[in-house]
Amino acid sequence: MVEASGCVGQQPEGLTEPCVVTEIVRNLACRKEVDVCVEESVNLLIDGRRIASLTITPADLEAFAYGYLVCEGFAKSAAEISRVQVRWPNVEISMASLPPEDIGLWMEIRSSGCVGIRSSWADLSCPVRSSLTIDKATIFDSMGLINDLASLWRRTGGAHCSVICDRIGGLVSYAEDIGRHTSIDKAVGKALMDGRDLSECFLISTGRMPAGMVAKAYRAGLPFIASNTAPLTSGVELARRLGMTLVCFSRPPRMTVYSGLERITGIRSE
Repeated sequence: MVEASGCVGQQPEGLTEPCVVTEIVRNLACRKEVDVCVEESVNLLIDGRRIASLTITPADLEAFAYGYLVCEGFAKSAAEISRVQVRWPNVEISMASLPPEDIGLWMEIRSSGCVGIRSSWADLSCPVRSSLTIDKATIFDSMGLINDLASLWRRTGGAHCSVICDRIGGLVSYAEDIGRHTSIDKAVGKALMDGRDLSECFLISTGRMPAGMVAKAYRAGLPFIASNTAPLTSGVELARRLGMTLVCFSRPPRMTVYSGLERITGIRSE
């Protein structure tokens, strides 16, 4: 289990801010106050070198650092990360080994606006190793956790939620963020900091599934992804290449399996 190193500096206090708006229903316009998600820019530094600047929800930053480093391939496990210190707006990281000197040349802005490593999944080829199987009913039940846990989304409609569950649907970790990629980083980071074996877990997400999202789960050791929305072709291709299970449009009583049907039990073929 990893202990967080704490925060130094003036970090924003709230995750939302009130906003006075005009709501129009049919022909009637009325003034009301609503909550809007806060976004802030943070810098990730490894031993003083900036590796990324991202716009995220300003919460769970230590977990975000652990998850981002593993999910983007900077570290193979949390054990390679010596220390994480938040000195707002910087997240300062110490590692046993440094990333390549030219890492800044390989940064890209992904389809969600999230920063990642360009073509970072092109060299991924080794199939995921896991004996995990999940019952169909467990997948649907776990999707329901999003409604229970996504309080920021309920208040604002402006956040994604990622949930990690064990093989029987028990909650391992979860996180909300304005970005679908960064919500995965945070949920993975929390699980890693708790010392969980993610090869025996599965990921629930509210985000679309391009290759960048699938690659994050793969690097974290998660063999199974379920989303309530759509995949992209790159995500389907990568999941099939890596032997991962990718389920999308998972909304009872239906789900669409794009890869890895063999990990789903409790079903029969026509």
